[in-house]
Amino acid sequence: MPFRIRIEAQPSEEALRDLVEQARAEGEDHVVVETSHEAGDAWIRAGFSEVTRVLTAPVESIEGHLGSEREASFGSVHIQSDDVEAVIRAVRQFVPRLPGGSKGSVVVAPRDGWTSVYDELTDREPELLRRLARELSDRIGSFVLAVGAEEGAVVRYVALERGRVVDEYLSVPEFYGPLPPGEVIALGANPRLMARLTGADAEAVRRTARTAVSPDDLPPVRELLASIAALFGVPGATLAYEEARGEPGATDLPR
Repeated sequence: MPFRIRIEAQPSEEALRDLVEQARAEGEDHVVVETSHEAGDAWIRAGFSEVTRVLTAPVESIEGHLGSEREASFGSVHIQSDDVEAVIRAVRQFVPRLPGGSKGSVVVAPRDGWTSVYDELTDREPELLRRLARELSDRIGSFVLAVGAEEGAVVRYVALERGRVVDEYLSVPEFYGPLPPGEVIALGANPRLMARLTGADAEAVRRTARTAVSPDDLPPVRELLASIAALFGVPGATLAYEEARGEPGATDLPR
């Protein structure tokens, strides 16, 4: 049996050294760490692989999904960098470590200053799109924007600098269930920040990246996605993985 331990914090040099000593003292050659969602990516960068996920949900939330037909999600990651080879290397290194088994990725050469990444798995799993964006932002050291449409109903973007989320927007903040008031507010766009980071007009961001209590109170999801992407000057944000494979300058990374 591997050596198992629960650690909430991110890995440090001292923590890793202690794990090695404890595992060897017990005669084990593998270590299994249970940690928080927030610290998980740091443990992956420290050499660990994700093999299981523990999820939680209120019973009412589960009931709300029963019998419902959900449309497909899709999204993409856009990096403010023209170093397409560095992006390709990062995608090749990190995507195979995501749980779920990606069938392939596409990296599209810089357009208007953005190198774009599309992936079959992250189209299916929007949360993994956000994980991929964090990893690329951290490794490339550039401003990164993950943007997409989820379940054919809501638009989300996540803006990151050096692996840190600096702004997040969800067009219907409580689409997936009730949230504390502070979290609802936090999922609204920050027009001034996004104007500084992308060159967009702050007032236009405020008008376009609105939130609502229902998708019916906003423009159709693809139209809203296209409008937000245009504000930020991001090309190809309305494409899914299969569509992106045919784009000029696309590098196909099948698996």
